[in-house]
Amino acid sequence: MCAREIPMMDRIIHDMYVLSSAEFSGRISGTEGARKAAEFLASSLQSAGFSPAGEDGYFSKVNVPASRLMAPAFVTIGGKGLHHRIDFAEYSPFSSGGSVTGELITIRDGDDVSPKDLAGKIVLIPERPNDFDVRGTIDYAASLGVAALLIESGEPESFHKTVHGSNKNKLPVLRIRRSLAQEFSRKQGLQVSIEIPLEMNTLPCKNVLGILPGVDTRYTLALTAHYDHLGDDPKGVRFPGTIDNASGVAVMLEVARMLAKREQPLPFTILVAFLTGEESGLWGAKHLASNPPVPLSAVINLDCLGFEPELFALRTGHKASIDWLTELASDVIKNHGIDVRWIAGGDDSVAFIQKGIPTIGLGQKPTLPDSTNIHTLNDNPDNLHVKPIEKGFAVVFDIVNQLVDSPFLTGIK
Repeated sequence: MCAREIPMMDRIIHDMYVLSSAEFSGRISGTEGARKAAEFLASSLQSAGFSPAGEDGYFSKVNVPASRLMAPAFVTIGGKGLHHRIDFAEYSPFSSGGSVTGELITIRDGDDVSPKDLAGKIVLIPERPNDFDVRGTIDYAASLGVAALLIESGEPESFHKTVHGSNKNKLPVLRIRRSLAQEFSRKQGLQVSIEIPLEMNTLPCKNVLGILPGVDTRYTLALTAHYDHLGDDPKGVRFPGTIDNASGVAVMLEVARMLAKREQPLPFTILVAFLTGEESGLWGAKHLASNPPVPLSAVINLDCLGFEPELFALRTGHKASIDWLTELASDVIKNHGIDVRWIAGGDDSVAFIQKGIPTIGLGQKPTLPDSTNIHTLNDNPDNLHVKPIEKGFAVVFDIVNQLVDSPFLTGIK
């Protein structure tokens, strides 16, 4: 008896849930959770029929710098403990780590304060001016010997997280909820304790590469998506990264499976690359663009699907149509009843575009005010919308099939 074939969307959803699971701990590059995710993806490519294309089997080493939280973060003001990500968060990429205790002093725009009075103090800015210069303010505070800086940052449901950072950051800088900032600003002499165990370091990570040779191996289409995310906070908030970017990885993995099942041989080679280090600077994409296992003729990158119930718009990674691939992708997107958004962004497609490789950087462009926010705790399976996943797969698979079926139209051959 033959095993029952699992429906395509069931496989995609399954893979998204696996990548979002607690076992992978938010997949921040250079951690055990990311290593487990890479092994899962390598095993999946092997099962699909792709051969290894890395220097070490399916893996290619990439050193990734990132700002990583090594232990729980704590802030206490006037004896009141604040909740990380809800009441406050480190202000990446400007914050250093560190332990600080001291007196809170409030400064508003236009206040006449002697600089010598700020040395060693923890400064609260309870209202951000419209023209607030974050970097300039932080640099000036550091030059005055300020011990830490707390900056009012609105009333979000939860503060977003990034893993960008710099070894040059000189003091802890925190976002703080507006209502709390205003509460503390009305009191004098509050004592503050801050513990931000943030480390900016470079760790060895892995791109995951699988290859399916075609008839003419001089030409290769790369299908890429980053699998890293922000990492769960130690003993704190989970960041599953379901939309960003378990969605793109799962769709590209399913496209790979479908291509491997074709009865007719592919006219050109397919390279599937699941990339690390996107969240802290496109490191995996930069490495692949500069050190591909085979020359790359074209790239399709996918980053983020599932923000809202429908797929109304897809971004392209470009400000305008510039070549045969952007023209083809634009036509396919429109044929699926989806709006084309000519947006050049910070996704992995940038690394390939900068190398002059024809590249399309696909991703859902949110259009509704209540769309799920990525880089927050809300980017989880419970808040995922499935229909954009299905339509996104259809768009990518349609683009690939048009390249496969009519390569003479595309510039690949």
